[in-house]
Amino acid sequence: MKPKRKAVRSIAGASVIASLGLIAAACGSSSSSTQSTTTSAPVQSATTSAALTPATINVGVLPIADVAPLYLGIKQGFFAKQKLTVVPHALQGGAAVASAVVGGTLQFGFGATANLIQAVAQKLPLQFVASGDSAASTAADAWSAIQVNANSGISSIKDLAGKTIAANATQGENELALDSILIKNGVDPKSVHVVAMGFPNMPSALSAGQIQAVTEVEPFVASINAHGGKILSPLFEGMQPGLLVAGYFTTTSEISNNPGLVKRFVTAMNESLDFAASNPSLVRQIIPTYTTIPTSVASNLKLPVWSSKLDSSSIQGQESLMKQLGWIKSVIPVSQLVWSGATS
Repeated sequence: MKPKRKAVRSIAGASVIASLGLIAAACGSSSSSTQSTTTSAPVQSATTSAALTPATINVGVLPIADVAPLYLGIKQGFFAKQKLTVVPHALQGGAAVASAVVGGTLQFGFGATANLIQAVAQKLPLQFVASGDSAASTAADAWSAIQVNANSGISSIKDLAGKTIAANATQGENELALDSILIKNGVDPKSVHVVAMGFPNMPSALSAGQIQAVTEVEPFVASINAHGGKILSPLFEGMQPGLLVAGYFTTTSEISNNPGLVKRFVTAMNESLDFAASNPSLVRQIIPTYTTIPTSVASNLKLPVWSSKLDSSSIQGQESLMKQLGWIKSVIPVSQLVWSGATS
């Protein structure tokens, strides 16, 4: 079991750059993976300047609840107030988003913290410019979890040694949180076998016994619990309450060449994040408009935590663990990962 885990990680790490290059080309030519939303006419207010030049920006996102603030901000006119027309492109993975941003097809993207760290470690010129979402502050409010079948005989994290566990990607945010929790409970991360699997496919694979545990997020956490599953531990919250799970990023050249545009995007994005945090009912209404999550499910799921504050302190902890696990060779200065103009 131990050599198998190492092999999976080695392949994942070595293929990062090649995968990004291939996906960039596909993203630029495919219209089937794009979901577009255009802002309404600019809203006139004290914060709107006549000097602002109208611009259209393309933003790479995933079809998940985490990016609800972007769609809500479009609907509420926060981007229009900055004279920005936002076109969200719903892609199926963080690598696809990163490749399109690096390739210039998209100006901004949404991605997990661990993935951005790895990308920068691979010399990709990316920086976070705004917060994406964070873990809850308490286990009771957790929107992610490590889950097993209730009748599996697995009753604690220690029982996961030797088991096959699903994560949405190898060497991603979910696996990093899993490894952190394993270590805290005295389990060697190399003793488990992590397999990549899409969040929607995890519940059926767990039920069928193809895997023994999953690292899930809402709404699938609730679905698994409703069909004979149980939670062993919160996932992101188990690693660190308030953990910065993901953020919005762009290239360093975009920041250098178009600093005003980046600032306008961040201003509108931060307003959107704070609005979403204060209006959960509106968040629940908008989630079904850009995802396959039914309204009945969206009305009850536990939501991610949103804030305009980009908490860079949790990035350092993630980097340290990634270095300990051998995912990166050295810790990268936070100033290289987070734009100086971001709220922190």
